Amino acid sequence: MGLTKPFAFMGSGTSDPGVGYGNPPFNTSLIAYYDFGSSTEGSYTGSVSMSNGDLVTDLSGNEKHSTLEDSAQQFTYEASVGKGVISTTTKQGGYFFMPDLTGSFGALTGFTMEFAGNIPLALVNDNLIFRFDGGGGSRAESNIQQYASTPPKRIGFDVRTEENNSVNVGTVNQDTGTGFFHLVYTAGQGLTSKTYYNGSELGASSGTMVATDTFDFDRNGPQTNCNSWFGTSNFGTGTFPAQIGVFRMYSVAMPASSVLANYNFYQPQF
Repeated sequence: MGLTKPFAFMGSGTSDPGVGYGNPPFNTSLIAYYDFGSSTEGSYTGSVSMSNGDLVTDLSGNEKHSTLEDSAQQFTYEASVGKGVISTTTKQGGYFFMPDLTGSFGALTGFTMEFAGNIPLALVNDNLIFRFDGGGGSRAESNIQQYASTPPKRIGFDVRTEENNSVNVGTVNQDTGTGFFHLVYTAGQGLTSKTYYNGSELGASSGTMVATDTFDFDRNGPQTNCNSWFGTSNFGTGTFPAQIGVFRMYSVAMPASSVLANYNFYQPQF
């Protein structure tokens, strides 16, 4: 079982080097921050074999911890990949559930999801890496579709605001192959939603979040009992069978220059 830490490592100070992979150049306005690059100070400090109910700790200080709900799926902690990753190679409906993602981050004018990790075996078919969806209002999801023929290999990013305005990037062709990956998803008022892959912009929405659009990360708000998870999926055949070293959520839209700076920070560590 993962261990509950007596305190959280604050990830908001630019002078704080952080733990594991460390704090990247863009390191502000954090909602939650999971770093698996240290087996003693990182977000998971348990045994190699992970189990249902294991805790992964939010290091931002905001107490947005997650728990593993792995069904029959086997997750492990691999210290030899990068500086450390959580890993799975199967698709059996496992996911990291975020029960603490509640109203303290409502009515946001922008947000960012950032992942850094490794793909040991080429992905196939559907591979959902995160989802927040209460059935109405705010929604965000990415499906890394890597079908052999039809549709082509591509990455999707769907966004819907609390006011039910869809600002989707949709799907953009991209073969993720194997090895290091850095994925960033952004949305914000007055901006197009964007997907970035390995430091470069991959796609953008045709429209923007307008001045009255907001996004609520509140799984206990108007839309109760939301799907709220990262790293994999409760959709059994659509889970993400790969390795995650870092997952960070921000309450602002990360600019392109900072996406590239963070990519250059993480890539040499893998």
